[in-house]
Amino acid sequence: MTFRTIFASIVAAALAAMSVQAQPSGTSPLTPPENGPRVTDPGRHAIIGGTVHLPGGPETGVTILIQNGKIETIARGAGDLDLTGYRQWTLDDDAHIYPGFIDPWIEVKTPEHDSNRPGRHWNPKITPSRSVLEGDGLDEGTAKSLRELGFVAAGIAPDDGILRGLGAVVSTSPRPESAAADRAAVIRHDAFHAADFWKGGWGGGMIYPTSQMGCIALIRQTFNDANWQKAVEYKPSTNAIDALTTIDAPIFFELNNELEAFQAHEVVQTLGQDTELVLIGTGTEFKRLDSIVADGHALIIPLRYPRKPDVSSVGKAEDVELETMMTWEQAPTNARRLRQAGATVALTTSKSRKRSDFFKNLHEAIEAGLSAEDALAMITTVPAELLGVDDAVGTIQEGHGASLVVASGDLFDPKAKAKIRDLWIDGSRHEISADKDAHPFDGQWAMWVGPEETPFFEMTFTVDGKKIEMTEAMDGDEPATNNARHVEITKNTISFLVDDEDDESGTYIVSGVLSNDRIAGSGIAPDDGSFTWAAKRIESDDEAEDDDDKNKKDKDDEYEPAPETLPGYPFGPYAMAQLPAQEVVLFTNATIWTSGPAGVIENGSLMIEDGRISIVTEGKLAARIPSGARTYDLAGKHITPGIIDAHSHTGTWTFGTNEGAQATTSEVRMADTSDPDHINWYRQLAAGVTTVNTLHGSANPIGGQNVIQKVRWGAPHPRDMHFAGAKAGIKFALGENVTHANWGNEGRDRYPQTRMGVDTLMRDRFIAARQYARDWTSYLNTSKSKPEDVGMEPVLAKSLAKAAKFEGKMPQNSDRPRRDYELDPLAEILAGDRLIHCHSYRQDEILMLAKIAEDFGFKIGSYQHGLETYKVAEAVKANAIGVSIFSDWWAYKVEVQDAIAQAGPILWETGVSVSYNSDSDELVRRLNTEASKAVKYGNVPPEEALKFVTINAATQLGIEDRVGSIEVGKDADLAIWSGDPLSGLSRCEQTFVDGREYFSLEKDAQMQADVAAERARLIAKINGKPDKKKDDEKSESDEDDSDESAEEPERLSLAARIQLESLKAHNMKLWLEGKNPNTTMQPGDCGCGLSHMGIIR
Repeated sequence: MTFRTIFASIVAAALAAMSVQAQPSGTSPLTPPENGPRVTDPGRHAIIGGTVHLPGGPETGVTILIQNGKIETIARGAGDLDLTGYRQWTLDDDAHIYPGFIDPWIEVKTPEHDSNRPGRHWNPKITPSRSVLEGDGLDEGTAKSLRELGFVAAGIAPDDGILRGLGAVVSTSPRPESAAADRAAVIRHDAFHAADFWKGGWGGGMIYPTSQMGCIALIRQTFNDANWQKAVEYKPSTNAIDALTTIDAPIFFELNNELEAFQAHEVVQTLGQDTELVLIGTGTEFKRLDSIVADGHALIIPLRYPRKPDVSSVGKAEDVELETMMTWEQAPTNARRLRQAGATVALTTSKSRKRSDFFKNLHEAIEAGLSAEDALAMITTVPAELLGVDDAVGTIQEGHGASLVVASGDLFDPKAKAKIRDLWIDGSRHEISADKDAHPFDGQWAMWVGPEETPFFEMTFTVDGKKIEMTEAMDGDEPATNNARHVEITKNTISFLVDDEDDESGTYIVSGVLSNDRIAGSGIAPDDGSFTWAAKRIESDDEAEDDDDKNKKDKDDEYEPAPETLPGYPFGPYAMAQLPAQEVVLFTNATIWTSGPAGVIENGSLMIEDGRISIVTEGKLAARIPSGARTYDLAGKHITPGIIDAHSHTGTWTFGTNEGAQATTSEVRMADTSDPDHINWYRQLAAGVTTVNTLHGSANPIGGQNVIQKVRWGAPHPRDMHFAGAKAGIKFALGENVTHANWGNEGRDRYPQTRMGVDTLMRDRFIAARQYARDWTSYLNTSKSKPEDVGMEPVLAKSLAKAAKFEGKMPQNSDRPRRDYELDPLAEILAGDRLIHCHSYRQDEILMLAKIAEDFGFKIGSYQHGLETYKVAEAVKANAIGVSIFSDWWAYKVEVQDAIAQAGPILWETGVSVSYNSDSDELVRRLNTEASKAVKYGNVPPEEALKFVTINAATQLGIEDRVGSIEVGKDADLAIWSGDPLSGLSRCEQTFVDGREYFSLEKDAQMQADVAAERARLIAKINGKPDKKKDDEKSESDEDDSDESAEEPERLSLAARIQLESLKAHNMKLWLEGKNPNTTMQPGDCGCGLSHMGIIR
């Protein structure tokens, strides 16, 4: 196919040139004069033909008239158009014209604001007043790469920071050579606010924040400060954060994990419920599709597909997680799934491995079900609307800028292999790719004179562009070759001269006309005689092989659809397609460990309804059993309350466990960064764990707010894991960690450095919180304002009122205080509405915190670890609800040297509420046997020992009215055991949370089979499936066997073959070590010899 630029006539061209106003020889004293005729552009163009993609759909027979950079007229049927003065561009019928494409998210280098800049925020990563245009803007290298893909405009954003600053929309046109043109043309200033979850590292000179939750807390505080400044008309009147409330623009929030979509949604609400949020996605939104779409935000997503995993060997296959393979398969469906779910979606070339692969990736998305219409909208109308420039670009309309993409075919048809030929930006044409397609005459031809069957003369010639090589076969000699001269080739005609090698004075004149793959022509011989000739195309062996290879490659590359139904939540192995139902379930003949007043009930019955325990009784149930109830006869089996881990960090490593840059970080919330996808949640269900206390780490004296979570594996939204209505808590810490005693010289950059400093810091913060509570309470009382009017939760206002404790009459205060998220939770502690869970070891610091609690009048929730609490048990009992400790493992640093295994039993005998916790993703799966150690080390009765991981933990967390014991009305959180729950030989067979069966051995077996089958399917898909043998074909091994009784061995599945190879490697290692595989038990063999591999028959 060809693409040609032509003039309507020589006269029209002359008139066009005459109509151009003469230009000066230079636009700047710094540019050289023209050395020759000046290059002029009439500024008036007519683009004729092709398929034009207009707002109402594609149309043909359209002429687009351009004048002064704008689309002047869109004419249907150009027969009556007067095109005098217009430079005309006539397109082939195959050509397509699109609106210029728009990339809404390109990050560019932007200078940081100087530390001495007036009004600068204290944190260098908070620069909302910074404009991306303070730097060089879009660099020419990036602009060029965008132009080559058809992009005429880009939304550019500062590339560093948290509240990074203001973005702009710029043209991708080349910068003029004028020295005054230092950046691309700006289409819109201050188009959006750019934001990101930036966090610093843990090296020397830590910068706050060092964690995701710290970043969220800083954004939350900054948004609230901006609202407060606006409300109270804070002086000075202008500073860095004013831009958040004075410049009306959406927030474009960059994400690096699909779970961050929820974090951005929630933190932006602080600025205002009506704040427009646009998510710069990751390409993996399909993993949390429904919940992300439900939040209602537009998304800008990359077409970023993972590399195909290498599973070409047993070892490599074992190293690849199932989720990795599933993500590779589903990634191309992301854009289509989001659009089908109703999301507003734009595409960006950013965040992909290779920008030039954009259309290759887009074609994959189209093959995965994305419609061509949606794909076009995602790079035209949608980004134009999100950036607020839809009045200028994004559509082909009269009055809009003449920014167009001209392609040789349909760019959105993966099979069309179309190329972008021209890019028009504001009426200026930029050639992207010349017409380099093979000419119809190119190739090798067999030529003859006379009848084809009995020719008088034969030879071959090869055409390559304007070069023709003639070849004549000679009897017994090498073929004679000769190059043609004066070659003239058009679309369907050819003419050339050929010199007669036998007579140097003789020249043949040859011409012909192409029709399909044949040429018919005439010629004049040197003697002036005429002749006719013909030729047909010769398909070379190489061409035939190339075609075969191409067909094979096309077959190999043919898109194989991914499964339409996603696995559920979380995306990956063991996903829940849907939440388990809340059924009516009756358990009979069970040994019920209630951990409550009823003690242990033998041969008891228990019923759950609507997620709660409805009946607990000895013997058989006398009441009527509701119809449809499931019944389990648990003779010989045991039921316990769901196990509670009072100290957990499961799922925190994704976004950070500690915010460590500052000594007080009470503003951070573990609830902000919950990760429901961590596989250890499922493993905990298999150990009967139903509730955990997710704590901040121990990097600071006053750490972050904890979150209590139910182990609801498969929760669609991270918040669905949270224990609604649970008592609020916060992590404090004492000892070596917070003083950085074990950090060396790098830890000498933060107060406090001693235990005395820890005491001083805590007291100072509580004094500040008391005054803060008084200021707010007096203001609300004086102003008669409702908490909601000032952006405060009513429950917090009540806590502030309780914490204030005025001495004498409440003072009048008409000045609205600044909201301080660091002091809010400390005031809640003073009010008794938030519990401290304190990391502690030594008795001196344990007593120190007890004294602080006495002085400020609050109760400590729990001493965590508390390895020397047994020494000061009476003081602990008086000032804390309880102690949550390790059973018998601790020997890893100096401050634990006086720990003893009898600590738990001693505290229990003193009347202190004791719990055993895990602080470990591994140990949490054995908390039932941890409880048994209280029996071992202190002869604690078994039913009391079980309370160490059930009701005692619940009491310390303030949730004992809901969980921790089996009592009527409480949540139906239960674990079903094969035997005595304190026995290492017992297994958890079922786990119920809120009356839903989240785990059972039966379901787990099915899930494991599903996982194995899915792995086998994906490995086969990645490696390529073998050709299927036709029914009528036989290989040598298919010939009839004379011994019909011989049974052909069953072919092992791919998963089984992988296991077998692993087994062989395992056994070979044993042999090399001089061990007999049949008699040697290794870790993981479980004493089962080789049968655990599941493939020995």
